[in-house]
Amino acid sequence: MSVVYLVHRLIDGTGSKAKDRAALWVEGGRVKEVILPGEGVPEGVAVVDLGDRTIVPGLIDMHVHVDYWYGQPNIMEYMEGEGLAALLAARNVRSSLEKGVTTVRDLSSGTGLKLRRAIELGYIPGSRIFTSAKGICMTGGHGYECSDSVVQADGAEAIRKAVREQVRAGADLIKILTSHRSETPEYRQEELDAGVDEAHRLGFRVACHAAIMPAAKMAIMAGVDTIEHGTHLTNECRELMAERGTFLIPTMIAYHSGGVAARKAKANPGAVDPFKRSLVMRYADWWIATDDMLESQFRKAAAAGIKIAVGTDMVMADMDFCPMHTEMEMMVRFGYGEMNTICAATRVAAEALGKDDILGTLEPGKLADFVVIDGDPLQDITALRNVHTVVKEGRVEVPVPVPYFSW
Repeated sequence: MSVVYLVHRLIDGTGSKAKDRAALWVEGGRVKEVILPGEGVPEGVAVVDLGDRTIVPGLIDMHVHVDYWYGQPNIMEYMEGEGLAALLAARNVRSSLEKGVTTVRDLSSGTGLKLRRAIELGYIPGSRIFTSAKGICMTGGHGYECSDSVVQADGAEAIRKAVREQVRAGADLIKILTSHRSETPEYRQEELDAGVDEAHRLGFRVACHAAIMPAAKMAIMAGVDTIEHGTHLTNECRELMAERGTFLIPTMIAYHSGGVAARKAKANPGAVDPFKRSLVMRYADWWIATDDMLESQFRKAAAAGIKIAVGTDMVMADMDFCPMHTEMEMMVRFGYGEMNTICAATRVAAEALGKDDILGTLEPGKLADFVVIDGDPLQDITALRNVHTVVKEGRVEVPVPVPYFSW
């Protein structure tokens, strides 16, 4: 099907100036052409007039856990089998799609592989998924308790085997975890080196949970492709990341939410749900201190020229899954600028995924993933919340078509 979308303003994700009174020509699920004013609409093609609205590329959340249930107050129910976790995941990716997030990067889960396929088959509406399958940590390392979504491996050869197992399972990338909430690194340098080498040898990118020193520097030296969180980076680390082209996914909203919860729990323990209080109180001072340094750390990373993409990592049960808009609003508030922030959620994210040949910008030949919003996000980034229509691969997904399924 061939459709031309007329719109007041088009932001293509490349970082170039917004195109006023442009039109987006979509054919066969891909962008055929961006038609500029005066060029004329081709004859015989369906036309949709979107009026005084803005088109932006589909947003990409670079850090989610589609079925994370370990923070749910009814945690015991999830231990009875995968069914409830799968339904939680289905709800989550539908809600992210409704926010204009057409793609998510699932960094360790139990159901990500099956959910990815269900979306591809059209069984459920949801954001496109690129998944690491199960994350890899040392015995007793960060994430080990998430037994359905993380595997434990020790020693260089065992880590290589764990990488191969995720590739065999169908992973799109590899996730390694190597720090928790202390300054003690988890994996040794030779173990990190082996994991990254094996993944790259097989043609897969590596995302690494490495928030604290010296683990973050070790991960950078090992050659990981993305540093997840990076909350305590040093100047040396920032310089190394900029030099090597290592991407940063800061996930500030996750740490800010943890800081807020920790402050409430310390000030008035009775005002916080007991289950949530138990999750944050053990490291309450760390959560608060990390929250306090988010702005300065982000500004330093931006000033160092690090490539930054947007991710959320929200796993608290009483918080919205995939709060992309809030994360982007924080980035603008911390001086990154509206256009840079939109690019961080589109073009730069696609580059970090290694999928910039098909995603991230509205250019000829790329998948027709885009969001129609009311307002101008270059003047007010909160306009991205005003979702009117979401199109994924040329198909209108929001409002969800009824019936959704078609042969």
